[in-house]
Amino acid sequence: MRRLIIWDMVTVDGFFEGPDRNISWFVFEEEIESYIRETQEKADTLIFGRATYELMAAYWPSEQGWIADFMNRIEKVVFSHTLTSADWNNTKLFDGNVAEEISKLKTGDGGDIFVFGSADLTATLMAHGLIDEYRLGINPVILGRGTPLFKGGPNRIPLKHLETKTLRSGVVILHYAPESR
Repeated sequence: MRRLIIWDMVTVDGFFEGPDRNISWFVFEEEIESYIRETQEKADTLIFGRATYELMAAYWPSEQGWIADFMNRIEKVVFSHTLTSADWNNTKLFDGNVAEEISKLKTGDGGDIFVFGSADLTATLMAHGLIDEYRLGINPVILGRGTPLFKGGPNRIPLKHLETKTLRSGVVILHYAPESR
């Protein structure tokens, strides 16, 4: 079975984007680039909600380098009830039942499935118990306001610690899995 992994850079106070969708506070340096390359090599699908998809699709097609190559090459699935088209290379648009479609994706052939950003989609995935691993890059900054990655939900989700990696930049990367897995 394929694994569904949440990977997000967040602030110490839990925001994945600042006011006005600002992400200039992300620490991105050689160690993070190496970590991303190493941990996402088994991925072959990315899933997004509409808002994150629109940001990514506006940015990556014109960029260069291995991350841009990865982002532009990999299969992408966008969950939206409002988008009418998704023109970014290798993108499928889906407007049906998220839990059913993700369950199908997870039982199909392929590598890991990653979610970047997409707080509303993440909340839906959490509510249905579909996330296999949470990977958080805690950046050494407190914003005080912005968009929280975890918007709350109906249930407490106990997690077990899998790994911690501390980078020279002060970013701490945490890996957790739901205790039930």
